[in-house]
Amino acid sequence: MWTRKEEDILAATMLELTTTGWKSDNGFRAGYLSKIEDSLRAEFPNTDLKGNPHINSKIGSWKKSYGLLRSILSRTGVGWNHHGDHKFDCSDEQWEQIVQADKDTKYMRNKSWPLWETWKTIFGKDRASGLAAEEVGAAAKSVRAQVRDDSSDNSGKQTSTTKTIPRKSKKPSPDSDLMEFLGNLHERTDARLEMISKHIGYEFDMGQARQEVFDKLCTVDGLTLAQRYRLCNILGDKPQRLEVFIGMPVNARLGYLLCLIEDEHKEV
Repeated sequence: MWTRKEEDILAATMLELTTTGWKSDNGFRAGYLSKIEDSLRAEFPNTDLKGNPHINSKIGSWKKSYGLLRSILSRTGVGWNHHGDHKFDCSDEQWEQIVQADKDTKYMRNKSWPLWETWKTIFGKDRASGLAAEEVGAAAKSVRAQVRDDSSDNSGKQTSTTKTIPRKSKKPSPDSDLMEFLGNLHERTDARLEMISKHIGYEFDMGQARQEVFDKLCTVDGLTLAQRYRLCNILGDKPQRLEVFIGMPVNARLGYLLCLIEDEHKEV
């Protein structure tokens, strides 16, 4: 079982690795698990967490959750609520469609996902560089410092029944500080990286979208291969159409796609 502080240090270490050349196109370079293991041992000398299976399993679980969250948040009308607890805001009908599309999302609706911004930096395709890299590195160091402060406070507490210990003001959690920082960081850099679609108002990875839409088109009976090729261009050029196609019921997709092809022919 992972403690909250161990997860905080794992997240901080992975953020540091993304800014020091360990992140590659397909994940992280060989040897990164040993780097994380060393980092955890430096903070928690008595830890029994190992690269395999513990760290590898935890990262795999995080990456799966990130992929599911990314898919859910790409849907129209679905986002985080306004309470700041990283829980979803969507209708029952929308959630039913989400679960129908992927059964692994069934129990995700009422959970909080405070590591979302961290996962975007760790698992996203872009690599932090320049000022952004410095800021991510600074955020990771801040998390480490906070964990050490909390550990020092806990180790120094006395349990005497005759001495009253003054109550200290509650410190913000490392996660909340990191989430706020990364949220602000993404707001400042999204425009520069063109990660936010101006037309539909949320992050839209066109390269990944084109790959996914062809897979989806292959599940629609009644289309020729040539039509699928044409539809890749049609949907790729219009993110709104791609969004509508992916979100609609399976039995309605063929008619919609044929209409798109017909409309394109009329425009030509």
